[in-house]
Amino acid sequence: MVRAVLTDIEGTTSSIAFVKEVLFPYSKAKIPQFIKERQEDPQVSRLIEEIRVISGQNLDLQGVIDTLIRWVEEDRKVAPLKEIQGMIWEEGYRRGELKGHVYEDAYERLKEWHKKGIPVYVYSSGSVHAQRLLFSHTQFGDITHLFSGFFDTRVGGKKIESSYRKIAKKVGLTPEDILFLSDNPDELEAAHKAGMKVIRVAREGENEMIDGFPHPQVRSFKEIPDLEDL
Repeated sequence: MVRAVLTDIEGTTSSIAFVKEVLFPYSKAKIPQFIKERQEDPQVSRLIEEIRVISGQNLDLQGVIDTLIRWVEEDRKVAPLKEIQGMIWEEGYRRGELKGHVYEDAYERLKEWHKKGIPVYVYSSGSVHAQRLLFSHTQFGDITHLFSGFFDTRVGGKKIESSYRKIAKKVGLTPEDILFLSDNPDELEAAHKAGMKVIRVAREGENEMIDGFPHPQVRSFKEIPDLEDL
């Protein structure tokens, strides 16, 4: 029996288009001004140094900006980029320029699991800060109370088996007690190898069903079986 759920965001609880066509372009456009204005802020200064270390170059400020913009274009899963994006998005949510997207079927199932006392955790490449921002500014209002915790790539890469074992340990369960939901086959395979139960969410118009895929696939959260039966 499943005792907890771990879910991805992009393509799973929320639209890929929202991330790719709204959040990413917004952060890309705001990066130059943000870095120039906040470079002396201790948190931003630390992230700038991380970017220099990762790039292997002693970048000047424009070089840092150019690197961040390139990483956005390449959809790089780099921690300092994700933290900076989260800070930029926070300002956008606060100004009312951004509104987080969550599929209604996901929202309804999340409410059901919460009512039953089943903890739900989020694991996304976006920073924990960005995750909280999205779920606190949705079309359904602030729904962060439906989640018991948030994880990002600082726990490890999403395609790495050990990341899922670390998450299980952090939440006090065995991997076998946890159901992982994602649209990404490589992430699902890593979680499966770690011992988790997995279901692929292949939303119509966003992801195709994969012929011969070795794990269950659903079109929406409505199709996920009762957790007692898994």
